[in-house]
Amino acid sequence: MKIEKYISALLYRYQCVIIPGFGALLTEIKSSYYSEEKQCFFPPQKSLSFNANIKHNDGLLANHIAVEENISYDEAVLLINQSIKGWEVELRNIGSLELLNVGMFQTNSEGNLVFEPASNSNYLMTSFGLSTVIAKTIERSPIIPLAETVTVPTVKTNKKYTFFKYAAVVALFISTAGVFVNKGYEAYLNDEAYTVSKNVQSRVENKIQQATFIIEPTATTISIPVKEEEVVLEETVSTPYHVIACAFRSEQTSLSEAKKLQKKGYEGAKALSRTKYGVYPVSYGSYTTQQEAQREMRKIHNTINIDAWILVQ
Repeated sequence: MKIEKYISALLYRYQCVIIPGFGALLTEIKSSYYSEEKQCFFPPQKSLSFNANIKHNDGLLANHIAVEENISYDEAVLLINQSIKGWEVELRNIGSLELLNVGMFQTNSEGNLVFEPASNSNYLMTSFGLSTVIAKTIERSPIIPLAETVTVPTVKTNKKYTFFKYAAVVALFISTAGVFVNKGYEAYLNDEAYTVSKNVQSRVENKIQQATFIIEPTATTISIPVKEEEVVLEETVSTPYHVIACAFRSEQTSLSEAKKLQKKGYEGAKALSRTKYGVYPVSYGSYTTQQEAQREMRKIHNTINIDAWILVQ
């Protein structure tokens, strides 16, 4: 019976496995390393060595064989002795002894045993599954100095490249021109929109002047005599922009409404002259500029009369 398999199994768990009457196999943890001779990277492993001077029986190998083979301890010791005798015969006749997954034993000129551990076995359990990695030498071509390799290239016209170059320039010009055309067209639209808006605003003001007035029956009109000099003063005001409150067909009614507005605090309120539409507008006040009239109209819109509008005379 070959006991190599039991020796190999114990080497995973113990640092020293003694083979009684033959010698001891010792293990030592070795870090990963690179072998220049084999050009390989080796993972961490337990390196094996052999000491022929340690031959006493510590019972480890015999007990393990007895348990595995289900035999007595004495029978296991007998099996070990028989195996060792067979090894000694092989060493004398052949000069070498190979133990599977353990290593190779040889006898040198002095008659001593020389041990070479098996390279395909790694007894370090934490490195289980890791294998060697072959590292091939990378051959690099020598770098030639620049001065020795300077050559004058022959210039060749690439028609395809030239075509794409000019096509890119034309595309850029077209896109730029398109931007300017779009900007000009937008400016034109803005001018047209401003002109249309101005015309619409003028028409709306004319419609408001025609529609925003109160028509009272002639029968109920109250005639209030007005001094001629007062009417002259009203008409001589030079402010052309008027914020209109309402308009009447009767001049007396418009004068009466203007006095009511003056009592409410609008000191500049007055009745204006008759328009071409046949009505007498009543204004909250008159102003020299359109901006002043617009500011006042916004205040009136937010307070008492949302229908107030501006009349230019």
